[in-house]
Parts: sequence; structure tokens; C-alpha cells
Amino acid sequence: MKYIEEIFDKIELEKFQRDGDCIYDPIRCFLLAATPEECVRQKTIVFLQQELGIPINRIFVEESMAHTKKGLRGRADIVVYRDDECTDVLMIIECKAPHINVLGDEVFNQASGYREILSADYIMLVNGVEAIIYYYNDGAYHEVKDIPLLEELLIKEISFVEPEPFEAYKYEELMSDEFQEAFAEHGDISEYTPKYIRGVALNLINLILHKEIKKNDVLKNIGVTEDCYVSMPHFGNSGGGNYQVWSRLFIAKDHMNKDEVLGISICGTIHTENDPHWGNRSGSTQLNISIANKESRHHSLQLNLDRYCRYNPITNIVDIVHNGSLTRGKGGAAKRADVIAYIKERAPELVHGDEIFLGCLNNSRLLEWSDPNVQSFIRNLLRYAVLRDGFRAEYKKSK
Repeated sequence: MKYIEEIFDKIELEKFQRDGDCIYDPIRCFLLAATPEECVRQKTIVFLQQELGIPINRIFVEESMAHTKKGLRGRADIVVYRDDECTDVLMIIECKAPHINVLGDEVFNQASGYREILSADYIMLVNGVEAIIYYYNDGAYHEVKDIPLLEELLIKEISFVEPEPFEAYKYEELMSDEFQEAFAEHGDISEYTPKYIRGVALNLINLILHKEIKKNDVLKNIGVTEDCYVSMPHFGNSGGGNYQVWSRLFIAKDHMNKDEVLGISICGTIHTENDPHWGNRSGSTQLNISIANKESRHHSLQLNLDRYCRYNPITNIVDIVHNGSLTRGKGGAAKRADVIAYIKERAPELVHGDEIFLGCLNNSRLLEWSDPNVQSFIRNLLRYAVLRDGFRAEYKKSK
């Protein structure tokens, strides 16, 4: 990966007025709305010429897949051809707005899908801040080191990024102020989360994203059939925006006993004051359970760790609970008593009084998949999320 923000900042796009700010597209020869993504694309066109030495006549924009085979859908943002005849594709480029992470699965899958159709050697993912190039060879993608020139791409005179083995963090690191501030700055946890909850959140992040499940009986104990490891799926939010978050993905049964992909992730939420959509909201650290299939991807549970962790500072034992609050899309908030009654009927072990008890964790040491308390917590967490979707489905059916 190469950080290109400084280079892109120096590329100036002249603004014109036509129903708002517009920029000129030298490939298609007309004015376009100056959206963040379009500005990245136009700067990428300049970048390809100035930095990589690619002639403008070999650069095509919005290349339709239907031109390759009738009936195919989709358009590649930028296609770079190998020679002036423009019959052999060298590289597919997917451009995103600066706030979209180019490491996300959807960005990669989109570009790799176009590459497969057009038989390109390379894909590039760019958002104006970062750019990453992959070389496809023998059924696998290899990350290219730096950004090669056109001549180097053509003759494959390139070097590759050597993957560095990653070791899980040490307990002392996760509990340190330095680590916690770094994670908060990156958005993995909230800067407004109390220190003792930050430690719990980072211990969970370390478990979910960096710890290997070595025994099959662990999968059975946490209620899943397969570990799909770590990925970065894409989600929308009620404000009309979107975001990506690193998640540990599993295959498990949903409320209809069908196999679904369930994800566990943790992220910080923003602190807002007098925001037009969010109003006044305290920043917090959120534990998410996602459920995804071909039709939809959503968070069934978004649990505020700041609020629902009951931490004993003397023993470092933390109970994690939930009050049963649930929204039903346009149906608004459900009555918590109705949700808890639904859960109690199907999983009575989760209901303690008037709340959901998810588990008890020992935060005086690293969390491990082999720990029965960790397994129980993850199983309860996934089970609760699945049942929440069942509640939503029954509500929708009743309407």
C-alpha cells in the first residue's frame, strides 16, 4: 500500500458551475458533479499520467462489462489498456471516496470481479489517501510493493509485499494508556470510553481478530459450524452513510435454522452535539453482531459496552448484559418486555430477571478461545443476536 494523499492534494481540479460544482472529465469530454468519489477518479487519471507514465489514450472510464459479454452488469471506474490498440486490459482501477477504506472486502471483490471478466493482470484500489495494487497470477492475488511505472507493470518487473507474521498482543500492551489511546485515535474504541472498559474492549478485539481457534470442539461450544476468519464487510447506517469494520466471521444457524454468516466486531462511535441527524450523542465503544446473506447485511445487535459492562475493579471480573432494547426498522422501538418475553420462551438461560445476561469474563488476563467462560459468552452473544432477528421477523409477519 502507498499513501498518496500528499500527491493527490497537489493535483488541482478546476471547478465549473452547472447545477453546483462540476469538474471536467478529459476522457469522456463532459462536465460531472464534483462528488468526493468523482474527484478521486479525476485525480487518479492525472496520477496515472504524471506518476506512472500511462498515455491518456489508454485510459478508459466507466467501462461497461456488457461490452465484453452481453447481459453482464457493472462498470469499471477506470480501465487501463496495455497498448494503443486498446484490446488487451492491463489494469482495473476502483475509485472510492476518501472515507471508504480500500482494504474492505466489497471494494476488493468489486474490482476482482471486473478483473475476471476483462482478464486484466492488475487491480488498483484507490481513495485519494491510499492506493494498493494487486497482481493476479495462477489463481491468487499478490500485493505489489509501492506503485510501479507503466514499463515495470508491462514486463512484470515488480516486487511484492512480504506478509509479516502477526502475533496477538500481550496483556500489558492492551492495558497500557499508550495502546488504548492509539486504538481510540484509530476509531477501534471510543476516546470517551472509561479506561477499565477500554481494557475489556481491547481484550475482546485481540481475541476476535488475532486469536486462532485451534480445536473444532470450540466451534461446537460457541454454536457455529465454521470459522471464516477475519474480514472487513461494509454496512450502512440510519443516517444514510456507510462504514466498514474488521469482523470475525462464522457460519451458524439463524432463527429459521438456515445457515448464515454471523460477524462479531467492535468499534468506537462518534460523539455528537446538536447534530442534524444524531442530535446529542455520547461517544462509546460498541460490540456488534452482524448477520449477512445475499439479500441483506445488517447489525442485529449493537451493544454499548460503556453501558452494559458491569466491571468489578477489584477482581477484574466483568458481567456483560443487555436490557432488551430493539428497533424494528420503520416500526420503531419494540417494547423491551416483549423482547425479553420472546427470548425467555426460546432461550430461558439468557434471561436474568428483567435483562439479558450474556456472560462473565475475567479481564485480569488475556481472553482465550479455550476458556469455557469465553465460549459461553460468544455462544450467548450469537444466540441472542439470532433470536433478535427472529423477533423482528415475527413482528414484520404480524403487520
